[in-house]
Amino acid sequence: MNGHTHVSRHPLVAPLLAGGLLAALLPGVVAAQAEPLSDVPSCGGVGPGPDGRIVEPWSVELDADGVVAEHRITFERGRTRTTLRTGPRGFSMLLGPGRVLIGERFDTGTDLAVIDIPRACRLWARRIDWLAYPYAESGERRQLHLSLHRPDTRRFEGDLTLDVESGDSDGMIDGVCLSECEPHDGDLTLAAYEPAGAARPVPSFAAGGWPQGKKLTFRWGAGAAPPAWAAGPLTSAAADVARTSAADGPRFVYRADATNRISYTGSFPAYCSRSGIACAARNMPSFWGAWLRPHGTDFAWGTLRWCQKSDVAGCFDIRRVTLHELGHVSGLHHPSSAGFTLAGQETVMHAITPAKPRPGSSRHAFGRCDVATLQELYDTPDNKTAISTCNDVATELHLSPARWAVDRGDPVRLIAELRIEDRTAYGELAGNPLNGRSLKLKYRRAGSSDDWQATWMRSLYSSGRYELVITPDATWEFKAAFPAPSDEGLRYSRSAIVEVRVRD
Repeated sequence: MNGHTHVSRHPLVAPLLAGGLLAALLPGVVAAQAEPLSDVPSCGGVGPGPDGRIVEPWSVELDADGVVAEHRITFERGRTRTTLRTGPRGFSMLLGPGRVLIGERFDTGTDLAVIDIPRACRLWARRIDWLAYPYAESGERRQLHLSLHRPDTRRFEGDLTLDVESGDSDGMIDGVCLSECEPHDGDLTLAAYEPAGAARPVPSFAAGGWPQGKKLTFRWGAGAAPPAWAAGPLTSAAADVARTSAADGPRFVYRADATNRISYTGSFPAYCSRSGIACAARNMPSFWGAWLRPHGTDFAWGTLRWCQKSDVAGCFDIRRVTLHELGHVSGLHHPSSAGFTLAGQETVMHAITPAKPRPGSSRHAFGRCDVATLQELYDTPDNKTAISTCNDVATELHLSPARWAVDRGDPVRLIAELRIEDRTAYGELAGNPLNGRSLKLKYRRAGSSDDWQATWMRSLYSSGRYELVITPDATWEFKAAFPAPSDEGLRYSRSAIVEVRVRD
């Protein structure tokens, strides 16, 4: 996903850090008052000693309403523990086994510092006049790559590369803003996407789906239960899956002793994108999970606001986003992964989440193209369920009389069978009988060029069978026709002509 492309260069502004990030010694053998990070010892004056370590990893602290309040990380060296805290717009990234970046964004720029973990000292500290966002995930590296954005507009300005050991840089470089510049969701990486058969507007994962009708239970993550304003919409999203899928797919049900979890948390698994507002994963048949970022999380595009907490323009509907994630767990991928661009009423599986008041931002039902793929993955609940209009399914129609010859004045029963064609590309829909549709029986004198007369057949609601009893007054020929319905993704079909002889 590409955002703005920057074509000019800007100088780097990087005076020494004056404050902002705070350090406090937790109770231990040594205690101290809170102090500016710039007062944490510089590594130039710290000699060798007992190896330090991280004893409490970087974590997000939420207030009672589930809003991001602060971030914190705790180191231990010898018998002393040091906790570094930032405000709600703080961030951290491990740069290897012995280095960690701590940062905090403000309205006017970003404070950065790199801590040497074994010595619990500061390698360097800088302030830059842009909002800075790390491009890469945590990992060992010699250079730190940042995406820079204007504090007032969040417009992408360029990339910055810093030396991990010194913090030095030659200045900003040209660059392309990637996914961090847009509020996306649904990073599911445990099942690779491979198109199977014809490409679908909403593709499915190569691993396919769960067993038909499987109940997938969940509970809230440990220490990551949603606040009251979010818990209701999350459980409603689980019900939306069953209510709107029109398929015999999984059913998501809350149960306190469940193994799988939905978590409202700032701590995402490593395989989730750091710039996603939500994430899902599955490893069938044993595991699935979903994670949602807390209200107030800071991104390059702005601050995350869930509409259920703060109903303003630019907020995101947590129920809609959860439905999207459960769509991933069910087997649906982003349309853009298959090269499709779909309108808001057609899918909830957009890679870029629509914010209020954009179309589809508060959709609480699978779109017609989501339903089409779910029906191919899981089949329909019964043979009367409508086939999604996003689909394009060929049908086949067969007609046969109960008797091929009757005496004049005797009735004859005509029986038709309507099915979906048995094609691999149709998945679980292939070969399905179709009940409750509108089927015409056409008839005329055999061998004539008369216009066909037509009447409607009656559905038997059994194996796609339809019938009509009619009394021919001469030898007639018959054919059945299935007009393509406007409210289903089924193609027109007709049967071969059959002849019923009338004996004089």
